Amino acid sequence: MTPPRRRARTRPSEITTLSDAEPMSEVEFLHLLLDNRTIERDDLANQLSTRSSQLNELLGSSSWRITKGVRQLSTVLKRDVAPRVAEELRRNPRLLPLLDRLRPGITERLAPTPVPAPPTHADSERLEIVNGPYLEWVERYDTHIDEAAIRSYLTTLKHQPIISIIMPTFNPPIAYLREAIESVRNQIYSNWQLCIVDDASTNPEVREVIAEYVARDRRIVADYRSTTGNISTATNDGIARAIGDYVGFLDHDDMLRPHSLAWVVATINEYPDTAIMYSDEDKLTWDDRRFSPYFKPDFDPLLLLAQNYMTHFFVARRTELRQVGGLRVGLDGSQDWDLALRLTEAVEEYQIRHIPAILYHWRMIEGSTAIRVQLKPEAMGAGRKAVEEAISRRSLSATLEPVSEGAYNLVHFQPSGNPRVAIVIPTRNHADLLSQCLDSLEITDYPNYEVVVINNESDEPETLELLAEVSKRPNNRVLDYPHPFNYAAMHNWAIAQIDADYVCMLNNDTEAINASWLTDMVGLAQQDNIAAVGALLWYPDETIQHCGVILGINGEAGHRYKLSDKTAIGHGGRILLAGRLSAVTGAAMLVSKLAFDEVGGLDEEFTVSLNDIDLCLKFTEAGYHIGYTPAAQLIHHESKSRGMDTEPTKKERYGTEVIRYWQKWAPRILHDPYHNPNASIDDVGCGAAWPPRGRVPWLDYFDGVELPTPRPARYFPVNPILLAPGGEIDCKLQIPTGALDSIDRITLWVLETEPYAIEPHYFSIGDSTKVSAVPSWLHLGPITIDVDRIIGRSSSLRLRHDGETPVLIEAVNLFGRSSLRIKVEQRYPTAYAHSALDE
Repeated sequence: MTPPRRRARTRPSEITTLSDAEPMSEVEFLHLLLDNRTIERDDLANQLSTRSSQLNELLGSSSWRITKGVRQLSTVLKRDVAPRVAEELRRNPRLLPLLDRLRPGITERLAPTPVPAPPTHADSERLEIVNGPYLEWVERYDTHIDEAAIRSYLTTLKHQPIISIIMPTFNPPIAYLREAIESVRNQIYSNWQLCIVDDASTNPEVREVIAEYVARDRRIVADYRSTTGNISTATNDGIARAIGDYVGFLDHDDMLRPHSLAWVVATINEYPDTAIMYSDEDKLTWDDRRFSPYFKPDFDPLLLLAQNYMTHFFVARRTELRQVGGLRVGLDGSQDWDLALRLTEAVEEYQIRHIPAILYHWRMIEGSTAIRVQLKPEAMGAGRKAVEEAISRRSLSATLEPVSEGAYNLVHFQPSGNPRVAIVIPTRNHADLLSQCLDSLEITDYPNYEVVVINNESDEPETLELLAEVSKRPNNRVLDYPHPFNYAAMHNWAIAQIDADYVCMLNNDTEAINASWLTDMVGLAQQDNIAAVGALLWYPDETIQHCGVILGINGEAGHRYKLSDKTAIGHGGRILLAGRLSAVTGAAMLVSKLAFDEVGGLDEEFTVSLNDIDLCLKFTEAGYHIGYTPAAQLIHHESKSRGMDTEPTKKERYGTEVIRYWQKWAPRILHDPYHNPNASIDDVGCGAAWPPRGRVPWLDYFDGVELPTPRPARYFPVNPILLAPGGEIDCKLQIPTGALDSIDRITLWVLETEPYAIEPHYFSIGDSTKVSAVPSWLHLGPITIDVDRIIGRSSSLRLRHDGETPVLIEAVNLFGRSSLRIKVEQRYPTAYAHSALDE
């Protein structure tokens, strides 16, 4: 067999012509940056010297010496007197008004601070999260709601159904009940019905408040039960009063956002077959501060067996709701989870829509599962029963393992029929690693597997001796691959010679650490049309190496929660839970041989990296799913046998594969269905995205890709273009397939060459309007230009610069030629804008 022939290298943003411009070498560029930093350092040193002289002059002045006694007295008052006065005020609060008359405002500074009660678990959680960055994220990205834009958008929608909101009540705090009702009345979308069913509250004020709102708003209807039943019965009574095409659920102490129903109706209009919708959510403290967001994935039936992630805000079509019989009695505390399980069984997956926006505030009050699910053990039991019954209805062979103190379920699927598995392990030398890996497999409890070792030109005597011995073991064989290393090619070659139902691709630097690892992977592979399953991998220091892959992390594909310790559970506990993902690592990946052959195996253009991600994306393109189970655990000594991609030649090779990855899969990378657009792609920790990437139906938004690849200087030598005033650069673009239809905005990275220059520069592309900017002289910064529409994947553009001084435009040396770093974006106008244009 001969190695695959390489294709011509892709240059997605190649510079074709320069006018009054010339490339600058990476060394020259770094010298320029160093010189600028030296100028900045010297200037700061001069400023520091000047300020020091001014300070010395102040300290030696007569006024400073004269006021010394006043400063000392002020220190004594703050340190000694004020605390004693505050303590006296604590003992005798009647002194407060007297002091305030003598010196208005002083009591605000001297009033005693209440002694806090000992913190509960909920208090600790609240303080930890409320004081974190989420409130800043909310303030910046999720506070302002453009009501005018929403109302304009809503007028364009053809279908404006009644949405019935069901609210069962039983002795809620009156203030919270009013807030819940008002959150419905404050909806920007006005075609709603609120059905309140009071389950015989013992507090008469509850009924009075409900009656008050029924009298005030004809859209509110109420039933008053004479005897207390349960939340399921009360909710079903509410469903019976519903007249809307769709029904949503709201607890009596929670709140909807003002645009919640607008999002729901927008989704219905965009996807008319929608039967079920659910949104993101967060929690409210006692004093209405937001915390603990849950940025959810798109629909995942495996995850729904593990946790009730769909409930807030949950909306279902009334037809299907009645078809399944509403809520079932006897599952109080998890009746909504049971409903979600039964409803999702009754519809097709394309009829289930996730709205990636926080539309629901879950109130944290005493005894609520919003604090800790363990506060209601009966709810935990009901949830387990609901899942067990769902497993029975679906004729699945599975068991539930409580994890995270019983908050979630880790589902173990039992294999059916013990299909044949081939464990394929590539190796080159490193007998110690290979021996360690093979020895660890002896704990495997799965009964029907063989081991196939691919020997890639090993030449160390210890390795050759081990391979000879392995080839004599039962159910073990060695295949010699005498060609340069190509992970994809050697696996395609070996797997073609294997007769098995499943193939487990396993690195030689892994160790199995639990006996059921392969059993759990095979069991999951037989569910949910899954073509590939990934495992939970640990570094030797017991930090996480892999628990699933997120597309687009740092511009590539990243292992979520990498380097987290053993106590981490992940956002929504997803480290601990089996579920779907867009991709998993090939270091320990079980694949269906049938699906592998169907998609043509691994793409041999990805010689070392990203071939596993590409394979997963080919599986999903063919209609399969990718699974992950933390029940399969191994140790991974990452890349020990091959080394890390830090050498210049390896970095360039990896950069080439990243370019190909983007050219092939850009639309999928930009929109990972199992990674919420409100969650970050700048780190593996899955924190909030700054800014969010999601589309808002009533606002224009931009979507785009960076060429030749995100932050290309990580892989290729920096080769900036020195562009003189009046200079021009011609660049040919190759936009990834399916990423954009047109270009409306382009971003370049520019550096001023003259320190402290403040004169504006003007940039234009083609005949587009000029953009004025003052670039930084210390670093390459982005400048964005609106352009005329350039249609097609392969386009050419001409950048022109006018100004007083030359500028540097960021470019890299890509296979011996210069390529611009450039971000191309398409503007997607709202449906309202489309309507206006059509008219």
